Amino acid sequence: MEGNVEKAKGKDENKKVCNPVINKLKKKKKKKLEKQKKLEKQKKLEKQKKLEKQKKLEKKKKLEKKKKKLEKKNEIYSDKSDSDKNDELIVNFDLLDPDDIYKDNIRILLKNSELYNNLKCFEKLIHIICEQQNIGKVVCISNGNGNGNGNKNGDENNLISFATIINLNQYNELISLKDMFINKIEKINKNIEFEEDRKQIKTLFEKKNLNIGLLISNRIINCPIHVIPLIHKNIDEDIIWSQNIEDMDKNEKQFYFYDYILFYTKAYKNINNPDQIIFYNFEEEHFFKHKLYYLMWNNNNIKKFYEIENEKNKETNYKEFIIFFIITYSKYQQVSEQLQNLISTS
Repeated sequence: MEGNVEKAKGKDENKKVCNPVINKLKKKKKKKLEKQKKLEKQKKLEKQKKLEKQKKLEKKKKLEKKKKKLEKKNEIYSDKSDSDKNDELIVNFDLLDPDDIYKDNIRILLKNSELYNNLKCFEKLIHIICEQQNIGKVVCISNGNGNGNGNKNGDENNLISFATIINLNQYNELISLKDMFINKIEKINKNIEFEEDRKQIKTLFEKKNLNIGLLISNRIINCPIHVIPLIHKNIDEDIIWSQNIEDMDKNEKQFYFYDYILFYTKAYKNINNPDQIIFYNFEEEHFFKHKLYYLMWNNNNIKKFYEIENEKNKETNYKEFIIFFIITYSKYQQVSEQLQNLISTS
């Protein structure tokens, strides 16, 4: 009997005592914690939205400033050629900022450049060329309106040239582009003539605090020569404009203060006269005169040129070379100015 009493007593002790007041307090505390968590989550979302809104506003401001700059200038360039004294052909060109609508045309032009043959991040590069709102120009045959709205008037189908400068240290998506150049420097057959230049170029590439801009450009074969200096002039103006935007993020702005400009192109040497070099684009010869360092290697192609000798066409074979050279940004500015004077007096 006593055992049963003790057993019953033990059961009673194990029973939980339900106190309505304590339960109410617990529920209240739980509710308060849930509310607090909800508020914190809401604040976090609001903060995130605010940051996104701020980024959008910054981008919008940037675009508006660029638009005002373009509207202020809104230059239309003409190329005139006289067939005779009575007939005159006038063609107008619009100089515009790169945009997504030009992506297909830029892709076609870039595929014909030397850069395309070695590039792994080709599509990413095209995207950056078109999305970069600061530096770069496309040349389109004007539809006659001259209002700079290529996207509204079908000018994207009339693109004849583009050019931009991309900082090799700016975009994570283009790391393979810089790696490609470093690999080229290391893998080129050792040549005593270029050994010192090779070392110097490699040293420049390894310095992360230097801003090396890669000039990327191409054009159709019959692009008028008069628009080329204007492209370089406008690219330089874009760079200066980017350096002076007050409300631009410092992390982005630092990349527009270029120390050097890098050229990666083709050149041709006469088989019978190796000292004679013809550059793929005429202006590259003028920039090359101010090179700090350069590398050059034969890519085993032969190009036929036709020369006039004794009033007759003569076929001449030229070896094709890849040429890689660096100039200072100040020299890029200087030559861009000189090109204008050179073309205007020719």
